[in-house]
Amino acid sequence: MNYKGYLITPVKGLGSAYEIATEGRGGKIPNIMNGLFTSRGSAMQVVDSYLASKESAVNTNGEKISKG
Repeated sequence: MNYKGYLITPVKGLGSAYEIATEGRGGKIPNIMNGLFTSRGSAMQVVDSYLASKESAVNTNGEKISKG
């Protein structure tokens, strides 16, 4: 499943465990997305949380950092 630029896929042999990977070729995912998740919904929440924190990041001058 593609979700906001990340792939959420079931882990073979582990029942309802899911993992997050980057869409496309290679790439490193943020540390918060490492590991296994118990449901697709919980993985989606982590992606949403990460993107929200990235969007609201502020640099040392107090200016909002543009996403992208």
